[in-house]
Amino acid sequence: MVRGSTKDNQFVIVNCGYEGGSLKTSNNSIFEKVIMEDINVKIDHIKQDESGIILFTDKSEKAYYKFVWIDKEKGISKWEIQCSESSKIVKYFVNTLKANSVKTIKGTNADCISNGDVGDVINDSLVIEGGNNIILVEDDNCISLKNKKGNQIFERCFDNSIAKIRHKGGKGIPLTIINGQNSIDVDFVNKGNEWISNSITYYKTTSDGEEKNTKQIIVSLKEFDFNNVVEKFYN
Repeated sequence: MVRGSTKDNQFVIVNCGYEGGSLKTSNNSIFEKVIMEDINVKIDHIKQDESGIILFTDKSEKAYYKFVWIDKEKGISKWEIQCSESSKIVKYFVNTLKANSVKTIKGTNADCISNGDVGDVINDSLVIEGGNNIILVEDDNCISLKNKKGNQIFERCFDNSIAKIRHKGGKGIPLTIINGQNSIDVDFVNKGNEWISNSITYYKTTSDGEEKNTKQIIVSLKEFDFNNVVEKFYN
């Protein structure tokens, strides 16, 4: 479903020149795409009454996505989203297959977010196994770790390096840090209040091709420095 809006008591899709929000559900998960990030939460249980279908994301029923049809024929739905006791918002979506049946208008400055409003560019993201945290790469060299409610847990940038996510299974944060022609693969796992790696794989470009070396090196995500790690391969 793509994000819509109401204008003059009429449902419309506002075109701002960039990809807007969307929402998808599966048997056990909700995937919501917003301008700043992607949100992936697990469905704990579902209830239905005369007011609509409620997808609860916790056992205490304090967080939920409540769904009701506004116009089923046109695929228009209303979602009441409660992430915490102090945060409740209402969003409207239209089924992608029926989007052509809904009027699209060009967004004005009041409707759309400017580049300055958006802030950091989200290059990639990965939901960490378990669904409680998500790691995002922003502006190519910065990473941020957020919980499923969107609250930031950790953030840092890598000097003179590019960060990329290696999409693989597991409970850790699998990163490739690129510095010039060389790169490092490193998987950070959660240990208490820290994210720690016990192994580093270093790829060095030489005149004969690429050399690959793996070494048992303990380093935290907070203290990771590309050049310092490389030095440990030769000391």
